Amino acid sequence: MIRHIVFKIILFLCIIISTFYKSQKIIIRGIARDTTKDYRSVRIVVNDTLKKHMEFLKEMKGKRKKWREKNSYTKLLENAELYTNVDKNGNYEIKAKLSDTLYFYSSRHFTQKYEVVDIIKHKIKVELKPERCSYKVDCEQSKPANYYIFVAKKISVNMQDDPYYCDIIPLSAEYKSVYKIEQQIYGHYPKDTISFSTYDHYGSPRFSKYNTVLLFVGESCGKLYHESDQYFDVYKTKDGKWASPGDPYKFDKASKKKSIKAQYIEFDNSLKIDTLNNDPFRPNEQEYEPPYYKIKSRKAIPLMGTYVDDLVKLKIEIINERYKNFKLE
Repeated sequence: MIRHIVFKIILFLCIIISTFYKSQKIIIRGIARDTTKDYRSVRIVVNDTLKKHMEFLKEMKGKRKKWREKNSYTKLLENAELYTNVDKNGNYEIKAKLSDTLYFYSSRHFTQKYEVVDIIKHKIKVELKPERCSYKVDCEQSKPANYYIFVAKKISVNMQDDPYYCDIIPLSAEYKSVYKIEQQIYGHYPKDTISFSTYDHYGSPRFSKYNTVLLFVGESCGKLYHESDQYFDVYKTKDGKWASPGDPYKFDKASKKKSIKAQYIEFDNSLKIDTLNNDPFRPNEQEYEPPYYKIKSRKAIPLMGTYVDDLVKLKIEIINERYKNFKLE
């Protein structure tokens, strides 16, 4: 009987000690390397904390509009007990519990995860395996096979996953844009919805901030591409036409010809454009100034603008200069 009681006490103490030991953080040292790039690119995250936090932020953004936690992600990156990078030799050091799991990340490599207890017990050296890369094939078509100019309403603009090339690193992100065509102007695209690619260095394409735009899209090597930086924000006028308010050369200030002039146009009475800009990387491209606009309570009310037909003439001059053997009529 006494032996049985002593055994239970010892077992209970062992459980307590084991639980206490597993709950304590210890320093884990190890080696983690990718197999194709610089060792410093390997990141170690305790319990996949960063990914879980990003998912939490997205969830809160959708459910609670007033919820804010500025720099919370940055604070996690600065927490040495949740996140670290390996040094130039692939060595890492991080505090974690025996019950924790370490996640090992590197760009274009498959993520691996191991329990801390296994890393210590088996002295695991992590070697991340690379994703399969491909070689970029450039389109050698000197001029577009087809060209389309149209007024369209935005359906979606989404960034695409960067292709993993063996030989180069893309300098611009690709965005897939889907628009509903409101008015065909040149080229007559056969459907009322069009999908095309846009490449941008600084984030989402500039034209995507507007709901309805005049767009210029060319087809090369079987794929549709937006003509870089060529667009206008357009709105319905009282006479049922499309026009863009402001200076017709607001997006082409360096142009020397400037043969197109703005005119007084009656836009819809409800059209009031917010002049505030919250993008620190891209200042306002337009200047909401007289005589083109009247400013009231930080809203620009259009007074002058240019109809689509003249906007197309303006852009055709610019586009024709880009292609030696291609002319839009």
